[in-house]
Amino acid sequence: MKILDVLFSSLVLCISSLPLILLILALQRAPAVPENRPLDQARINEIQQLLIDHDPRQLLASDYQEVRLTESEVHALAIYVKNSNPVLAEVNVNTDLVDNGTDVHLSIPVEVIGLLRYVNLTMHFTQVEDGLTLDAMNVGALDIPSPVMAPIRAAVLSRLSGDTNFQLFSSFLDSIHIRSINDDRVVVELDWQEDNRRQLQDQARQVFVSAREAQRLLYFHDRLVDTLAELPGDVRSVSLNELLRPLFLYAGINSDGGASPVAENRAVFIVLTAYLTDLELEQFIGDEVTIATPRQVKVVIDSREDLPQHVVSSAAIAASAGVAMAEVLSIYKEVHDSRYRTGFSFTDIAANQAGTMLGLLASRSAADARLFQDRMANSQSALDYLPDVGTYDGMTEAQFMEQYGSRESEAYLERLAEITDSIAARPFFAGFGN
Repeated sequence: MKILDVLFSSLVLCISSLPLILLILALQRAPAVPENRPLDQARINEIQQLLIDHDPRQLLASDYQEVRLTESEVHALAIYVKNSNPVLAEVNVNTDLVDNGTDVHLSIPVEVIGLLRYVNLTMHFTQVEDGLTLDAMNVGALDIPSPVMAPIRAAVLSRLSGDTNFQLFSSFLDSIHIRSINDDRVVVELDWQEDNRRQLQDQARQVFVSAREAQRLLYFHDRLVDTLAELPGDVRSVSLNELLRPLFLYAGINSDGGASPVAENRAVFIVLTAYLTDLELEQFIGDEVTIATPRQVKVVIDSREDLPQHVVSSAAIAASAGVAMAEVLSIYKEVHDSRYRTGFSFTDIAANQAGTMLGLLASRSAADARLFQDRMANSQSALDYLPDVGTYDGMTEAQFMEQYGSRESEAYLERLAEITDSIAARPFFAGFGN
């Protein structure tokens, strides 16, 4: 009988200690995945090239688009996505393509009773029809085999099903069909049919614009309508500053009343971007609200209508999605224009980078956002934050290649550095927190 008591006590002890044992097995002293280095210019150029080559606007007779990605390109995209999300900043990630699947390796830092430890996680995805399914996992020294994954997948999907970010991710996956995977390349087909695009757009709107933010957008849209209506009847064009000053004055008043200065600033830039680029604000806040139509006038910097678009849209992207996204899309647009539209322009890049800096300072912290409001409400000229852009310097792709060789050349990178330095020297940017 005493032996049974000992065995029963031992069993209870083992069962009660199981979570601790699993935790010890899962946590490790060092990361299995090396620290991810920042993407260099060559890697960023790879992403830019992928964006250009697979721009859905270039589709003609088909709603589908085939994309072939090397293992290196898949890894670059994974690093870019990780770097675009501050929550993942400390996570190390690596991806390996294998026959009929892919392995994703993560090292996640955690602190346990004051000690830094790592959850080293490997997820094994296997191709099933035209998608991927999580087939097995390794967590530290623990192996979770395929038969156990089915209930884990079901539990995770049930838990995440109500999360709007997960719904957005699922909508995006609905547009991707995997055709083949081997150890050095994955072939996917992008489905750009209207239903998929609309589903993704609707989910994106729910993720990025909450009900409160929608009301804030409506408020600033109405203030923009009022500001434009108060202009003299014979006015056909205004400087960008004539719109920025009153809108950020309102933003400052709201912030003094308890509103989030970061959210206020972001809303101003989104509303102005919608106005300057003929983007329907309903895409952000839904069709159920009646929105007043603003008076149409030309908004200019140095007599150019395109420069305010560059400044404001880059600021909106930086304030909403981060500086990395704004920088990539900025140069992507110029490369795209050099091939298909008006030409590659360093003047436009200067406006984009100035806008990105404005978006960063407008959203980096509450203190910076409030200082930004005061400074913008008193700004007298675009030269406060934008260097003298001079004449238009558009180049075709052939002219760009002849002068600079490539976007990895020393001459090109020096030109970009000169632009960055000239923007940082503008008086508007002095005195913000680091």
